[in-house]
Amino acid sequence: MVTTKALAAELGVSIATVSRALNGKPGLSSSLRKKILAEAALRHTVLNPAARMLATAKSESVCFAVYHLSGPVSRDPFYFPILMGLEEETRQVGLQLTISVIGDEEVKDAASWRVISEHRSDGVILNGPFVPASFILKLHSLGVPVVLIDNFNELLPVDAVVAADRSGANEAAKHILSLGHKDAVILSGPKDWYSNVERCAGFIDAFTNKGLPAPEIFYGDDTTFETGKKLFKKAIKKKPTAVFSVNDALALGAIEEATAMGYSIPRDISFTGFDDVDGAKSSRIPLTTVSVPREFLGRAAGRLFWSRIDDPGAPRQRVEIETKLIVRESTQRVKKGKN
Repeated sequence: MVTTKALAAELGVSIATVSRALNGKPGLSSSLRKKILAEAALRHTVLNPAARMLATAKSESVCFAVYHLSGPVSRDPFYFPILMGLEEETRQVGLQLTISVIGDEEVKDAASWRVISEHRSDGVILNGPFVPASFILKLHSLGVPVVLIDNFNELLPVDAVVAADRSGANEAAKHILSLGHKDAVILSGPKDWYSNVERCAGFIDAFTNKGLPAPEIFYGDDTTFETGKKLFKKAIKKKPTAVFSVNDALALGAIEEATAMGYSIPRDISFTGFDDVDGAKSSRIPLTTVSVPREFLGRAAGRLFWSRIDDPGAPRQRVEIETKLIVRESTQRVKKGKN
């Protein structure tokens, strides 16, 4: 009889992979599962989770971390569904999930972050396009497995799961163009956030491919409802007939401000967002937006994490999740004479 630790070492896989195979959990290929089960049967392998954790000095857990979140994760319309997807995936493979909201103090020195210094997690799934690259690189240099969600950088040697931001925004622009709009503007967060860059580029591509001028981009410090209101006050000076926002919070804030200024939506101005959070459908004027399957982002991140644990030397992976345009009442054909 051999332990799961010994069997994992012989097969060159992680103990977590052996555990998933023996417990009938998903997360590995059928060929690898058959190989592990065959070898386990020959060696009469017995699974002992407590002994496994003591022998490996691992927590058998992954940390879901969000940087600079103003409130609890459970109230965030974007990150909470991602967390739920990751939780489901984590539960199926028999590992634990911890949650951490980190701020500037934690990112100053990743080695001092208690999740790392006290070995509370075997790796980190980092959420958001605004996590400092220096923090990510430090975690990587410490040997901590990292998966990014809603963030990617060619210079960062870590795995990432992103939405199809560029193509999704391109579909939104094509919808706007099909309604006859030529005078459009874009409301965006910071210039260096990955999703902002991709979504702005995708929207602009649709216009330039038609030989039309590129819509002007109005940048904010963040992508909140209040910032959407502020940016609209600037953007309306361009007299657009259509406004594309890189997320729904910006779009809903802009609609609020436009209505307060006396504009009729969508008769005077069409609005389009991105993400399809719950408020997009239930708002007073249901928002046309690009739907991001956020729970699946979490599930995909979990699968990337298990894969990285199993094969630390594998090439970096970037998984892109398909989006879908959802047309609602906030867009309509441009009024005659407006373009």
